[in-house]
Amino acid sequence: MPMKYYLLETDDLPGTGAETDNRDLPRDSVTKCLIFDAAAQTNGTSAGTRLTQTAQLDQLRIGAVESNRVGEVDGEDLDAFNVLMGNYTFLDTAAVNNSRLSWGMVWPTDPFCIGHNQDLSQSFGIPGAVARKVEFLYAADVVTDAGLAIDTKRLAIGIITSSGSSNGYLTFTRNTFTGATGGVNTFTTIPTPGKLLGVLNFETTSAADITTDGDNRSTQSIRQQAITIGRKDVAGPIYTTTAGYIQGSYEIGALSDEGFSFWNLGIRNEVGPLGIPTTGSIPRDMEIRTSTGAADAIRVYGVILNTNVT
Repeated sequence: MPMKYYLLETDDLPGTGAETDNRDLPRDSVTKCLIFDAAAQTNGTSAGTRLTQTAQLDQLRIGAVESNRVGEVDGEDLDAFNVLMGNYTFLDTAAVNNSRLSWGMVWPTDPFCIGHNQDLSQSFGIPGAVARKVEFLYAADVVTDAGLAIDTKRLAIGIITSSGSSNGYLTFTRNTFTGATGGVNTFTTIPTPGKLLGVLNFETTSAADITTDGDNRSTQSIRQQAITIGRKDVAGPIYTTTAGYIQGSYEIGALSDEGFSFWNLGIRNEVGPLGIPTTGSIPRDMEIRTSTGAADAIRVYGVILNTNVT
């Protein structure tokens, strides 16, 4: 399984406004991961947060330029996924005008191709026959969320490919919605075929944000989650904090916001199949049930091993 490491893009230099661009994925090999390597300069004397800096990559999509979009994820959400998978990438920021900013993140289309303990011998990744483009959406330089304003933004994209076959590829199915008070359920469809590797969440009001005596989880954005088949729970329900404590939870700084969590359902099993169901493929009526407690923004991603490789 010969590997190739190279730059798919050396340094893309977008304009100052919001912009969408794309690059071709290799047609004759399997893409195991994409490494997004960004840099910029500060435009002012205020430093943004990890959240606002990584959100300068507004969204990343694979296959989006053609009709066969196979995955999409917001930049700050992909950064949080990296941290929760143990790939805590360095972020360079400063509150001095014209200082360098740098940040990066990995989309591991092979779930083993991330972090310090990556295993490049695994037969996973996205074949060229499945998706031909990676698309990246830039936020505008004039965005000053949390005091951050930048200029001279650049993006390099690294890639690792294999000439071997693939048993599936990691992708994200994104559902963004506004929750409701009182434990209202929202269902996120899990696409077929394949395995559900986990659930990545962002909730505006996390457990750490609740300070009123007696509220506990009742006013949290996500009260609880479960995996359902035919609208009946087959895994869970659990709290997002419960999922975080077994997978790994991080303080602010390491993770951009405590509203992020990842429910690991066997994303990198060393023995046996990855994800659920443990036998067979995702049934057509499998969903993620999210019970909400507040009328604020929520993003739920099914992290999928898609086994449609032709």
